[in-house]
Amino acid sequence: MGWWGDGGGWAAYTLRPLAKRTIGIDTGGTFTDLVLVEGDEVRVAKVPSTPRNPALAVLAGLEALGEVAEGDHVIHGTTVALNALLTGKVGKVALVTGKGFRDLIEIGRQERPAIYDLHPTKPAPLVPRSLRFEVEQRTWPDPEGKGFVEVAGPTAAQLAELRQRVAKRKPQSLAICLLHSWADPKSERNVASALESLDLPITCSAAVLPQHREVERFSTAIVNAALVPLMRDYLGPLEERVSPARLSILQSNGGTLRSRDAAEEPVRVLLSGPAGGVVGASRAAAEAGLGDFCALDMGGTSTDVAFARAAREEPQATRALEPVHVAGHPIGVPTLDIHTIGCGGGSLVSVDAGGILHVGPASAGADPGPACYGKSDRVTVTDAHVLLGHIAEGPFLSGGLALDTEQVRRSFEELGRKLSSTATDVAQGVLEVARASMRRAIGVMTMQRGHDPRGLYLVAFGGAGGLQAAALAQSLGLRGALVPGHPGALSARGMSVAEPIRDRARTVLAPLDALGEEELRRSLDALGEEGRAELVADGFRADRVHLDEGYDLRYRGQSYEIFVPHGADPAESFHRAHEHLYGYRLADRAIEVVCLRV
Repeated sequence: MGWWGDGGGWAAYTLRPLAKRTIGIDTGGTFTDLVLVEGDEVRVAKVPSTPRNPALAVLAGLEALGEVAEGDHVIHGTTVALNALLTGKVGKVALVTGKGFRDLIEIGRQERPAIYDLHPTKPAPLVPRSLRFEVEQRTWPDPEGKGFVEVAGPTAAQLAELRQRVAKRKPQSLAICLLHSWADPKSERNVASALESLDLPITCSAAVLPQHREVERFSTAIVNAALVPLMRDYLGPLEERVSPARLSILQSNGGTLRSRDAAEEPVRVLLSGPAGGVVGASRAAAEAGLGDFCALDMGGTSTDVAFARAAREEPQATRALEPVHVAGHPIGVPTLDIHTIGCGGGSLVSVDAGGILHVGPASAGADPGPACYGKSDRVTVTDAHVLLGHIAEGPFLSGGLALDTEQVRRSFEELGRKLSSTATDVAQGVLEVARASMRRAIGVMTMQRGHDPRGLYLVAFGGAGGLQAAALAQSLGLRGALVPGHPGALSARGMSVAEPIRDRARTVLAPLDALGEEELRRSLDALGEEGRAELVADGFRADRVHLDEGYDLRYRGQSYEIFVPHGADPAESFHRAHEHLYGYRLADRAIEVVCLRV
């Protein structure tokens, strides 16, 4: 299954499988799910996650499914990079930037996410000031409008001195971020060449994100550089262990990427786990004949919500998405539009000093897990379902886990005494609090995106999603709810059918009238050939590559843009799309081409 996407949702198109056997692996906070697909046969395995070394659970799951063989394709969705960024346990990065710009990563856009917070806190920059180095380099737009010109550049002596200064600080990775390098990447490549002798992984911002907006480009490159040492250490040995099978990693955009490429550009796989759920949910919705839907993936630690369109013949014009923020850091690479909340089956229940019931965001994780695992007396959302009889007693995980219902009862009775209520009422209250959080999340992905939820279906999955499906669909007035087969492993199932995707983009920043159809066609063809060549080099046939092309357009003077698919009349398509999204068009205003995308 392949994907084309836009800011308002993602739709799928089906291609032939890439291997005789594909194995999708989704590493979650509580369990690691594996799905093996061979023809019409589907086999599922579930093993406890091993947070200290996620590869151990992956290998245990593969052993449960049987030996991998040559020709198998293993597609892995991993949270290693995401968890490292969330916890700050990343590599030591040095930043090289132009003179006067080393504090840009702290200044940012001076956004105020919590506008009424009297004591706001900003995330610590990934690169401390002592590891930021400046070089004499400056590129700016040509006064005559002929592209960009480099008006200052570092000398060989300055680069040699820079190399010595960087070496003294002993970083694990380098990020090179220079002004306007999206238009002139040679400036970053020259600096990288001078620092190659340090034998460190180097991330050039123009190579990772060749687009304007320096804050997002700098941040994306720095995040990538911070994750490279960690992901090299994780994916390198894992690729050897799954040999002779081919190992790919699911990207945040829902497509696969070779593991060796993911190790060098880990910023592209930050949200690979949630992306697999969207792929799997779309496949399940298509098989059930559903239209547009909202996907709800409730796992042990969190719940991911996404809006997805049913498959259409052509992509539609939509509002261009702003960069996703992870741990406060803007990430500009293509990512599925997913909203995550800290509420899962393993979310811990607590009562504050004022007697208010809270659910999450802290989680019991895989160890000790919910109280029903028999290792803890702290109750979770899952325990509420156990007490209310929503989860039948009996052995789970092929007899490896029996529910400790007596511990669940004792723990809820203790909570009931604190709240002057019965254990049953407390358990029901826990579910109401959790579902209220989910309703808000669904509202973010539907009403706040301009979609009426009453016309949508809910596809609920994950280890705990099916337990919420009927109640959420009823309370929101949805058309219906679908719980797919093997819902706890649907993310892994989505990974097993994911297709390789390469995104290519080039910033233009020119009036649409000044760019003729032939020039636009040549530029799109060049971007398409880059991606096609990479896929062919990976072993895929050129005639199986599907291209989707389009532009980011805006009225002159606007700050943000709309994605418009390539067509015969991009101007009229943009006017129509703007009127549909915002209620008006500016027919006399000049249109600017911001970016070309393939």
